[in-house]
Amino acid sequence: MHTLRVLEVGGGIPAAMAAKLMADLGAQVVKIEPPEGDPIRRAGPFRPGRPPADASGTHLYLDTNKRSLALDLTTPDGQATLRELAGRSHLLVHGLPPRQMAACGLDYAALSADNPALVMLSITPFGLTGPYKDYAANDLTLIHGGGWGWLCPGKSAPIELPPIKPFGQHALTQAGLHAAVAGLAAVYGAARTGEGEHLDFSVQEAVTFLLGRHFAQYTFTGRTDSRLTPPAYEPMSFYPCKDGSIFLICPEQPQFDRLVALMGNPEWAMDPKYATRDGRQDHGHELKQRLSEWTRQWEAEPLYHACQGVRVGAAPVFTQQQLEHDEHLAAREFFVAQHHPPVGDVRLPGAPYRLKQPLWSLRRPAPALGEANGVVSTLFTEGPGPRVADQGAARAPFDAQGVLPLAGVRVLDLSWVWAGPHCTMMLGLLGAEVIKVESSNRLDLTRRSHLFAADLPPGPNTCGYFNQVNQGKLGIGVDLSNPEGVALVQRLAEQSDVMISNFGTGVLERLGLGTEEMQRRNPRLICAMISAFGQTGPCKRYMGYGPLISPLAGLSAATGYEDGEPQDVGLAYGDPNGGVYTAVAILSALVGRDNGGAGQVIDLSMWEAMLCTAFEGWMNHALGNAPYHPMANRHPYLAPHSLYRCAGHDAWVAIAAETQAQWRALCDAIGRPELAGDARFVDAAARKTHEDALDAILAEWCAPRDKWEVTRLLQVAAVPAFPSLDSHELHDDPHLQARGCFTRWPHAEVGTRTLMGVPWRFTRRPNGLGKAAPVLGEDTDAVLERLLGLGAEERAALRARGAIE
Repeated sequence: MHTLRVLEVGGGIPAAMAAKLMADLGAQVVKIEPPEGDPIRRAGPFRPGRPPADASGTHLYLDTNKRSLALDLTTPDGQATLRELAGRSHLLVHGLPPRQMAACGLDYAALSADNPALVMLSITPFGLTGPYKDYAANDLTLIHGGGWGWLCPGKSAPIELPPIKPFGQHALTQAGLHAAVAGLAAVYGAARTGEGEHLDFSVQEAVTFLLGRHFAQYTFTGRTDSRLTPPAYEPMSFYPCKDGSIFLICPEQPQFDRLVALMGNPEWAMDPKYATRDGRQDHGHELKQRLSEWTRQWEAEPLYHACQGVRVGAAPVFTQQQLEHDEHLAAREFFVAQHHPPVGDVRLPGAPYRLKQPLWSLRRPAPALGEANGVVSTLFTEGPGPRVADQGAARAPFDAQGVLPLAGVRVLDLSWVWAGPHCTMMLGLLGAEVIKVESSNRLDLTRRSHLFAADLPPGPNTCGYFNQVNQGKLGIGVDLSNPEGVALVQRLAEQSDVMISNFGTGVLERLGLGTEEMQRRNPRLICAMISAFGQTGPCKRYMGYGPLISPLAGLSAATGYEDGEPQDVGLAYGDPNGGVYTAVAILSALVGRDNGGAGQVIDLSMWEAMLCTAFEGWMNHALGNAPYHPMANRHPYLAPHSLYRCAGHDAWVAIAAETQAQWRALCDAIGRPELAGDARFVDAAARKTHEDALDAILAEWCAPRDKWEVTRLLQVAAVPAFPSLDSHELHDDPHLQARGCFTRWPHAEVGTRTLMGVPWRFTRRPNGLGKAAPVLGEDTDAVLERLLGLGAEERAALRARGAIE
């Protein structure tokens, strides 16, 4: 990765996050900022009593390992420098809105004329096309406009309270993470063909892409999940302890049985109504009361270790202070100290993945604004530049028909549930051949989830959850408890580029599929292992599901209604978040391997990955501030920034004003221009102080109006506003429809169903290539014959001996 040249332009969290991931893996990253600096320099949190210049915690975290140029891109000189650096870059990533791109010189046709291999990644709130492309937005409006807010807080919230957002900037952060995957894949493809790409990336669609089973719930069953929806199974909730709260989850019967045994087999637990998953769900309120009586007798951390010691999913609601002193994170040396001249020594979240071939490091602190302005000619001079496809005087027009950037890459997918499948789904939809290995002896949990097509009998192939997260893959049935089945997977790994799994720690080694053995057979193989706690450390054998990760990472402690209890973030967030980081690591390994490197081993801890995503809480703590507490839809510094009830049943609209210009425009749009001069609201600090009064004014104005009327009135004034949407509304949304956000591939058993697609669009390559998720064992014969040369008789014999199906 040290030869990769990345140009970050314009500012904002998505572009900064995407570039950070590459910078920390060794890429050369130059950050072009406006003369006043990237807004993240002013985003906070700050160390108490220190001046704000270059001291924002968001900047300190997101801009590590970068160089900074302060340029006015609306001037000829600024654009000349941009063109010079773009001509030497592999990837240009920016976050400028569509209306500003041309004025700042971001014309891909012109830039690629000088550098045909250049990849430009445009990350905008709603994409470069469609009815909403010029809408103003921020994280609040995008979380709600993408459907996540409608689900939060999870676990049967009261209807009189609004949907809320998870604490932090997760729409923007996830856009950066997923954009990095698309951008790295495009760079990998350009290195092989010499032809670049312009990627159109939508933040709203990045949020919808995270919905997973929740979107499929609507298209497969007709039901719409919301904050009012009960848990999918019980227990799956927060429970009170002597000193805080703990999250318990038992999706499978043996886990609940072990929990009952840990409680001492109380008489109430023997009641037949708790004997099955359906029974526990039907009597969830009673069960929660019973369990709460028991958990109140414990402190949270001892109970966490006791539950995990008997293989019951549990996580305490950690605070940042507890994270600082956690034994497991300390053993893995997760937090990394770095000296920043404006603030001194600060401990930052470390690597989201551990790599056998070391690439990740913090080599340079976040730069001062414009620190590289005097050395422009020396930037991007290390290593080879972008490949030129045709050295002749004239280049033939690029014909990308059917060629996606990862074409020719083979991924052996041993993962299940959501984290691994989220990763491999992206790789497959970027062109990789993904071979999913599974067995009816232990069906993927998503094949068994209670989300079956409403018009068909329940079965392993009719679950919407599985069909959503396994699009674009081949499926083979192999029994890994059978030595012959293991031998087949070993042979397939010898012909693969990537092998990914999320078994418990040590399981692969016991099967004979450990990373040392696999890389002995195939030294160029990239082995990725996803787990909740990582492959080392005192908690490495603890079990983990996606919903456990947000409490562990301190995110739940700051999510919820004001002055209320910690809440679930509404998604099994640890899963897709871990999956996207794994995809970044895999693609980085592919880029490095094809530049003279070897194979790679990736140890992805979902807990550590979430700590990197939810960095604001940690940076606030590391800079010496009091912890954040639940604040619903509000912001630590900005007002207005909330959700307001509109006319109609459970109808809400998100409104935010981040600048003085937006505040004045909002006052004019609601017919109250005098508010702009009101002493209570004269600046950001005053508005925050009088936020309750301000929210009351906006709530009164919104109440009689339709949420879309409010949105359109405020968007005309360039004020961020958008309704909180559910999956049904997303499915019917004209903007998402116009952008081709959805996939509709024929499936052998469920027919053609609408599923959520990826948040990026190629502009030079085809979009929408792929296939429906496989029925169980659908491609066994074809794959084993094509890759291993096994004829019909050999396959029949293997079936007879139970090795394949």
